[in-house]
Amino acid sequence: MTDIPGDAADEMRELQEQFARRLPERVAEIEEAWQAALGAGWEAGRLRQLFRLAHSLRGAAATFGFADAAAIASRLESLLQEVTASGGPPDEEIARRIAGLVDELRSQAPSQDGRGNR
Repeated sequence: MTDIPGDAADEMRELQEQFARRLPERVAEIEEAWQAALGAGWEAGRLRQLFRLAHSLRGAAATFGFADAAAIASRLESLLQEVTASGGPPDEEIARRIAGLVDELRSQAPSQDGRGNR
């Protein structure tokens, strides 16, 4: 493993802290998109928005060391890809799994003391 110079390590820590502070907001955006998709009868544009949010969260979480959040977002992204490819609304089981993953993402958001699961 390569050592990171002190300044770069400090900058990375700051970026990780910024990501952690914004994680609850990003999860809330996913929750809102999920509710919008449910309310819109699984309109394709709503699904694409939900997919983009999950995809973006997966990448950022992985970049900043939030492996658990990245893994959950990846599973959500995969399910949403399946739904989009099917061209129709998800069946009850898939919808339940999506809802469960959204709940899991919520559990990854840092608590008030700033600690979340990585």
